[in-house]
Amino acid sequence: MTSVSLWHKKRINQADERALMAIDKAPDWLLKTLKTQVIIILIIGVGLFITSAVTGYSVLLGGAIYSLPAYWAMRREFNRSKAVNDPGRTLAQMYGNEILKFGFTILLFVIAFTVIQPLDPKALLLAYIGSYLLAAFLPVVIAKQTFMNR
Repeated sequence: MTSVSLWHKKRINQADERALMAIDKAPDWLLKTLKTQVIIILIIGVGLFITSAVTGYSVLLGGAIYSLPAYWAMRREFNRSKAVNDPGRTLAQMYGNEILKFGFTILLFVIAFTVIQPLDPKALLLAYIGSYLLAAFLPVVIAKQTFMNR
């Protein structure tokens, strides 16, 4: 084996180790993000429940419709066997989890709109969108706080 191919093999192994370390750490920041989302939605939902019960529980439902599938997909993704180190299979499982998460979300929306009456659809959808946006921005805020505390 040439020195160049040995160097490439060593670099690939280092990249694999870094990726595995990142995957092992991911549930901590994901759980922290999800917990923060739930707390924010609970505070808003309970606050609105005081003024309007329908709006309050609609906000709680909207947050739950986003958070439950996200938590389920996260647990499913990070509890699978790490013994298989096949990137193609890992990617297929990740896409499969996202498809199942999407289906679970649609099912929860259907249940919310058909079973629960009365319902404030605007509050439910705004809470869902707000939870989605929180999921996008909270990791940045959490990373900045973690970086500042070092």
